[in-house]
Amino acid sequence: MTSVLVSFALSGHIASFLMAPVSNLGVSLHSFSPAEKFMAYLHIAAAAGVVFSSPFLILQAGMFIWPALIGRERRYAVISLLVVPLLFLSGSAAAYIFLAPSALRFFLSFGSGDGVEAMWGFRQYISLLSGLMLASGLLLQMPLITLVLFALGIASPRKAASMRPYIVLLIFFLAGVLTPPDITSQLMLGIPLYLLFEATILLGMLMTKRRK
Repeated sequence: MTSVLVSFALSGHIASFLMAPVSNLGVSLHSFSPAEKFMAYLHIAAAAGVVFSSPFLILQAGMFIWPALIGRERRYAVISLLVVPLLFLSGSAAAYIFLAPSALRFFLSFGSGDGVEAMWGFRQYISLLSGLMLASGLLLQMPLITLVLFALGIASPRKAASMRPYIVLLIFFLAGVLTPPDITSQLMLGIPLYLLFEATILLGMLMTKRRK
């Protein structure tokens, strides 16, 4: 709750940061109801509060399961606790820097013409951008989860490699769902995810070889 209240106090600065991708396109945002800006700031405060408090929440979760872990499992848990926030921030940053501008340009070009003037709502824009950042941050957790499964022996790199066609299909299906319907945005998300999948397979094989 404290992090949400602090985030609400800083919501104006956070909103300015989030509006940078659309301001570079020359599009102004509008408020279509008396409470729209206030509700958008609440949305920003809630999302930022969760992000700011997530390291503490992850640490608490780690301390809860720590007594049940032994030896190698504890080492993997420590590595995971350090890597999870880094992967989430990396995915969110990639969405902010690359995916969001591409998606916004697509919507802007599609929405123009036919006598229709682009007039975007502030709250809808914040929801779109935060959704892209959240989805990208969560998707980047998949390689870590896969590596943990490899390390614990629940899954094997060779089995995952044999399922490569289905994994690739799933990756680009998710890229198509999470991005606008233009090939550039889908490739910008799908190709890095595929490369991460291949890197995960390689690391998993190295881990298996070292364990043997």
